[in-house]
Amino acid sequence: MNRPSVRWICGAGIAIAVAASPAQAQPSGVPAAVEHLLQGFASESCARRWQSAEEYTDRMIGRVLKYEEPPEEVAARLRARAPLAGTVVENRVRQIAAFVDEFRASFERLEKDAATVDRSGTKREVWRALLRPLTKVLDDPGEAFMTRWLAASVVASTVRKSDSARAAGWSQPLPRLLQSRDAGARLLGSIVAAMGGLLEDQAPTKGQVIPTLILGLDADPFAARYESQRALLEVTELPVDRFCVDPSDGPVDRAAGVQRWQAWWEQNKARLSREKIQQ
Repeated sequence: MNRPSVRWICGAGIAIAVAASPAQAQPSGVPAAVEHLLQGFASESCARRWQSAEEYTDRMIGRVLKYEEPPEEVAARLRARAPLAGTVVENRVRQIAAFVDEFRASFERLEKDAATVDRSGTKREVWRALLRPLTKVLDDPGEAFMTRWLAASVVASTVRKSDSARAAGWSQPLPRLLQSRDAGARLLGSIVAAMGGLLEDQAPTKGQVIPTLILGLDADPFAARYESQRALLEVTELPVDRFCVDPSDGPVDRAAGVQRWQAWWEQNKARLSREKIQQ
């Protein structure tokens, strides 16, 4: 499986790396798009529900630019139609819509933090100043998982593209997450590493990351469960229809999928534990 292409969402001096999903033909027009999504969220297939969640976030966050339908109109009609499809579907739509709303609110929060940074010093001083509010978010267990994940994405994307940022220490915070006593921080670091966000010489082994990602499938925040599944699929290169966990399901309904991941790891950890994750 080829690593997804990467697009940068930029604003107020920060950039967020977002992995783009493969292009697929979808119905054209808002009503058709909404019906397509509703059918997906109502499907008995976990893989189909997961694909609908991915399509929704692709549309709303802008990870994929192929959609012509206005995203806000699709979102509004989907929310209006969801109750007619039953409580279960309504709950799934509510969770994925809340995920997108939280993404946007967290993005705006980080933009505001970046806008307050004093940029009157040398280039290195400015880069260090820009890093401080992001590091503060990363290191605070009281911050929402989404905000911490976006901060980690900002750091990872900036390190990749800026020699000046690396010289100012931007490459240091993310590897530290993997060694943190805070379980949320370790999960953040594992997700970033699995998605190729660390530098090559910082890459951890799969044995360091995969067990943490599997635990993330049962994390409390929806965003943590969603990003853990995306990261697992990326780092293992396994198809979603083989090991699917719907993050919008409750713990009981997620249990079978989580157990399949755990069983797979028990069978494969001797072979994979020491293998470095390609960045």
